[in-house]
Amino acid sequence: MIIVPAISPKEEQVSSASLCKGTALCISGNVTKIVDGDTLEIENITIRLALVNTPEIGEVGYSDAKQFVSALCPPHSAAIADEDDGQTQGSHGRMIAKVSCGGKILNEEVLSAGLAEILTEFCSVSEFATESWAKQYC
Repeated sequence: MIIVPAISPKEEQVSSASLCKGTALCISGNVTKIVDGDTLEIENITIRLALVNTPEIGEVGYSDAKQFVSALCPPHSAAIADEDDGQTQGSHGRMIAKVSCGGKILNEEVLSAGLAEILTEFCSVSEFATESWAKQYC
């Protein structure tokens, strides 16, 4: 597992950290567990997808969202979490981040598949609110 401060996109480095922006943490490692549709673990660090909310256990759509995430980012696959500069305090002991897996942004994929809703109350603080995948919802 690699945990490094995020680097500026202007810096040219060949590393997973180059996929991160801002000043918060950048974690690169293997997926160790899929918790649900908006939460997973990378190297046993619990990550909540920034701006994304999926159904909770027992709610309609829970299984579909969890299975979707499991298919895109299965356990043991490589993933990168870019911690949200605007939410470094986390949520219930979880890091809030944009997660890249298999060349895709997991946050975007879950929303585009119609398996999640955007958490609009965080659009004003999230560094990711201005990215193309979030702009259409925020």
